[in-house]
Amino acid sequence: MAYQVPEIAILSIAVMLSMLTGGIDLSIVGISNAAALVSAYIMTQKMTEGGDISTMWIIAACLAGILIGLICGAINSILIAILNVTPILATLATMTLFNGIAIGITNGVSVSDLPKQFMRVGNGTFLGIPTPFVLMVVIAIFVGYLINRTSLGLKVLLIGTNRKAAQYSVMGDRKVIAWTYIISGLLSSLAGLIIASRTSAASPDFGNSYILLAIVVVVLGGINPMGGFGTVTGVVLATIVLQMVSSGFNALRFSQFFYLLAQGGVLVLVMILNTVFEKRRINRSINKSLDS
Repeated sequence: MAYQVPEIAILSIAVMLSMLTGGIDLSIVGISNAAALVSAYIMTQKMTEGGDISTMWIIAACLAGILIGLICGAINSILIAILNVTPILATLATMTLFNGIAIGITNGVSVSDLPKQFMRVGNGTFLGIPTPFVLMVVIAIFVGYLINRTSLGLKVLLIGTNRKAAQYSVMGDRKVIAWTYIISGLLSSLAGLIIASRTSAASPDFGNSYILLAIVVVVLGGINPMGGFGTVTGVVLATIVLQMVSSGFNALRFSQFFYLLAQGGVLVLVMILNTVFEKRRINRSINKSLDS
């Protein structure tokens, strides 16, 4: 589980950032696959026949993948923050675009047999702890600090709470939203590199079900779908819980379709509860105002 949880958790954190502003990023898997494919292609091209490659080329390949994530995030930022395209439509379009580009470049064929040095990141350990889990903790701490301790994080929460008020303020809501989707693209590329390292392959159609799973994790983790509230801790804990449920389903030899059914059911249930609780909160606020 410590090797499987990080990739879902990092993708979920990327979705969380966009959802805190009242939007959503559906292109996370497309970005992660594109970043992984670019990195994998560079590494396989620079490998010798014996499978050897210098560490500098591995680092350069990873940086190229991260750059792809930043570019994809910037494209989302332009569509959403500058052109005012609805986030769900913009990222749905870019998801299709990124997937199409990846499939077109590779002709739908995955890039496999990656260097052993690169595979150590996704399958190795650091002080006895799986390396992907350590990376997840570092990323979670960074994003948690970004949200709770920086002006950018405060502005993200304020935009999610009241976008109209943010538009009339001097905080620069467009700039904040743009940075949010750029960081989301960065996190998605990191997740793609971890996935490629763990599986020793990069595929243009890997992890299509991760989009629904990430949304379920984010909502289950306490993130308000309308924006303005949420914690990284809740997202990480929700990821672990869902992974435990998945492992339990596998141990009981339930069909994978039942797990998908459980994901959808949890999402619907949590959305209903969020709506009910939000209405009750608004009614209590109105009653208090009338009483005063």
